[in-house]
Amino acid sequence: MIFDKRITPIRNDIAASEYKGFLKNRKFIKGKIYYVKSNFSNLLSSNKKQLISQLLYGEPVKVFEIKKGYAWLQSLRDDYVGYALVDNLQVTKIVPSHKIISLRCLVYKLPSIKSIPVSELSFNSLIEITGTMKNKYFYKIKNLGWCHKQDITKLNNTNLDLVMLAKKFLHTPYLWGGRNSIGIDCSGLIQNIFQINNKFFPRDTDLQEDFIITEVAEKNLKGGDLIFWQGHVAMMVDNKNIIHANAFHMRTEIEPLRQAKSRIEKKYGKIIKMGRN
Repeated sequence: MIFDKRITPIRNDIAASEYKGFLKNRKFIKGKIYYVKSNFSNLLSSNKKQLISQLLYGEPVKVFEIKKGYAWLQSLRDDYVGYALVDNLQVTKIVPSHKIISLRCLVYKLPSIKSIPVSELSFNSLIEITGTMKNKYFYKIKNLGWCHKQDITKLNNTNLDLVMLAKKFLHTPYLWGGRNSIGIDCSGLIQNIFQINNKFFPRDTDLQEDFIITEVAEKNLKGGDLIFWQGHVAMMVDNKNIIHANAFHMRTEIEPLRQAKSRIEKKYGKIIKMGRN
């Protein structure tokens, strides 16, 4: 049996307990739930030298091993597996009631725009509001600080426009493996947009391509549809233009699909799928 190690918590020495019976010569571990307490946490490869993804504030993870300051874990939001600094995690449960919908949300010490910012949270972060709003503008994030009401929405809000959300990331620097407002890659951008509408969506472009089963002809493309090349994904903003985080511009940019097709085809080949979720 072949497992995709990107989304399967299996190593040569240990594995998640649900794989007991499928594998031999390993220690099987149930795992323990932790929550991301930093504004974001890098998720690293096994040698700790390559960024493979990022975890956002409030996201739950299952930790299978803690060693030399790193936790080997699986994200419970997209199933991705990797290593993160254990100092970025907490056992104390975060029960999200809201989510961040601005590109970046400042968290203040006091409920005032004149107060000192104590942190900042990226788009798609999950937060627990304690309940009381102050001065009609600020909400208290449990154990963190105060945020402005314009930066958040209720967790159960799923009527957020895909194109409008994607445009929030315009000119955000490109970062391989990035998934936050400081730096993001093509699949991280698309994943965030669908996740914030409470939909499961995979992390990497090949997984995303397989996940999209409704294909669309080019003449029928509309805003929100996805375009896949080998190793790259973009979203239509209308029937002619795409938005994508890309290494050509080194940022998130809008450009005509026709222009992108011509450039990308020379290096990576033709479009392999057009579809919608």
